[in-house]
Amino acid sequence: MQNRKKLSDVYGTTRRIPLTYQSRKNVDERFVNDLTRDKHIAIHGSSKQGKSCLRKYHLEDDKDCITIQCTRDTTRAILYEMVLKKAGLDYEITESKSITGNHKVQVRIEGEGKIPFVSKASGSGEYEYNRENEASTEKKYLQIDLGNPNDIVRVLQQTNFDKFIVIEDFHYLDEEIQQNLAFDLKVFFDVSQINFIIIGVWLESNKLILFNGDLVGRVTSINADSWTPSDLNKVIRNGFSLMNISFPDDVVELATEACQGNVGLLQEICYKICEENEIWTTQVEHKVIGTTKDVTRLVAQISDEHAARYKNFLSKFGEGLGTTELEMYKWIAWNVVNSEINDLKRGMKPNVIFQKIRSEHPKKDTLQQNNVSAALERVGKVQYKHKLQPIIFDYTNDELVVVDANFLVFIENHSNEELTTMIGL
Repeated sequence: MQNRKKLSDVYGTTRRIPLTYQSRKNVDERFVNDLTRDKHIAIHGSSKQGKSCLRKYHLEDDKDCITIQCTRDTTRAILYEMVLKKAGLDYEITESKSITGNHKVQVRIEGEGKIPFVSKASGSGEYEYNRENEASTEKKYLQIDLGNPNDIVRVLQQTNFDKFIVIEDFHYLDEEIQQNLAFDLKVFFDVSQINFIIIGVWLESNKLILFNGDLVGRVTSINADSWTPSDLNKVIRNGFSLMNISFPDDVVELATEACQGNVGLLQEICYKICEENEIWTTQVEHKVIGTTKDVTRLVAQISDEHAARYKNFLSKFGEGLGTTELEMYKWIAWNVVNSEINDLKRGMKPNVIFQKIRSEHPKKDTLQQNNVSAALERVGKVQYKHKLQPIIFDYTNDELVVVDANFLVFIENHSNEELTTMIGL
């Protein structure tokens, strides 16, 4: 059989774009349109909802964009240093420091051709000329501050940089750095044609604007969480012809329902069904595989695979930022594991959380709503402190949301008593 496909290219979690990629009108078409609007773009949503795939499907690395992968150790200066490196610039750290406390960087810019490259910036220059081929090169050395977005703009403009700058896993950054970059985005918008694509785990569409209100009109948001049952159904069926298999209709329906609207979890369910039936490549003869019992069992199995991480999450999150009398973070976690799944996906308001916690809290007489609100404001800091990443709880625009579908499955597969014990209550 020609063009046989591997299971790992069709279903499951992959670094590449899966062959079952499903284009969505309200996501893909909007993203393509926004690429032409000369604005920054934020692609946001829960974990494993196809945010990076969306970008990779429409923009080619190195050709259309450069990609910076954030970690929890990425600082503002490190991020911009990686931008210069990905843009192909030579640089070296100098001994001198800027007023922001960063070491300055000396950047070498070269231009080649019969007409010497002309730099508008001041600085020492070096000129080379080859009579034999009439080629000339001008080297310009600029000393810049990696903490100053104006310096980054100045250097990139001199190299005629015209690609998108993609910032992956923006949510890994410390919240203060996220806020600083939100202010930098306004600088890039106002003084250059350089556009950023920010990709991160959060649900609120205007999170960057909450960091910096001046980004209104300068940034557009794409919600990658927008998966309809029809979209998810198509993802499953897209793989049937590629693998020459099919699932019974009731299996497709249950898998679509059990994945909690998360395409990453759906891909894992499909992969495991094929794996259990030893379907590794496109089949010579068509096969019908899978039962509803398989789906239920495999979802529980996936939950068990993540159990150690989620138990650790509940324990560490409950510790909060330190020992306190009210133990607010244990009670916020308790509120989550005792709430309806749909409420956790939609978001819960502080007053609702307060009323629920107060009904069971041992110090209900002294507990105030501002205790709950203040703790919710630091939900991100708690996860950052304990290295609980990718994040599971997101609090934006006065709503607490669970942004990890596998965590929701984990809750459904464990009793309230078990979960409460994990929290430490």
